[in-house]
Amino acid sequence: MKKLILLVAAHKKDSHTRSGGIYLPVQAGKALHPDLDLGYQNDNEGDNISSRNASWNELTVLYWGWKNIKDVKYLGLNHYRRYFKDVNEDNIERLIAGHDLIAVKSSNMLSNHERPTNLMHMTTSEDYYVFADTFLSIHPEYKKEFIQYFYNSRVSYPFQMFVATKERYYDYCEFMFPVLFEVEKRMKPHGYTRQKRAVGYMGEWFLGLYIACKHLNVKTIPIDNFSTEPFTFLREIKHVVGFSVRCTLVRLLDKTYKVPTEIVVPDAVKVGFKADGIELRSLK
Repeated sequence: MKKLILLVAAHKKDSHTRSGGIYLPVQAGKALHPDLDLGYQNDNEGDNISSRNASWNELTVLYWGWKNIKDVKYLGLNHYRRYFKDVNEDNIERLIAGHDLIAVKSSNMLSNHERPTNLMHMTTSEDYYVFADTFLSIHPEYKKEFIQYFYNSRVSYPFQMFVATKERYYDYCEFMFPVLFEVEKRMKPHGYTRQKRAVGYMGEWFLGLYIACKHLNVKTIPIDNFSTEPFTFLREIKHVVGFSVRCTLVRLLDKTYKVPTEIVVPDAVKVGFKADGIELRSLK
């Protein structure tokens, strides 16, 4: 049995892609690009959802690991340009000791109730309410945690990057994928390319939601992020100043916000759902 495997989601060749040892690069969306051969493990082998990659992004690699990697103790996901700092077979047990999983250190830039608006912006209002309604119909026992995470939390765990025991990795997938498959069935198809990635955008919030629902103890560590943008002092100064201003503003806004006890679907969205033949199961 291998001690540690870190899947590396990759859709193109890049000099930063790590391979060998603990790293297993997986070509994402191979079913959609059969003529592109990166020389990596393909995500269309075995039990897979490779054909969904255009809308599900790195989730097709996460799914492939769930269904096809069995003989390992610790399993996780990295990206071809993003890697956990200093995680290896020698220190993984020390790093994760006393914790349920390892995730990316968050910047906490969000206001405590920004997630619904953010997801609506990336998709549509209808998509968000289909997502919330579907999640709560499958996991009604986590209603309190869902509201807390989406409407009263600034903690984020970005990029779907994490490392955990194989059993915890599997549990996360068993928690998330049935929800996303059902959301995909209920959503109306989008015509715009960006919004075709709606399920992938929803998945970006799911790791934090899982952590909140399961009340997990998380070890957060920084990552090596190999950006394509060249470093400049001016850009860095703008980033630091902008970050500080934003954090100050969101904290002020949070003080005026009243956390809801129920998720109320706007009347206009309800009317649209009725016309589209979408029946709410949990929300009002």
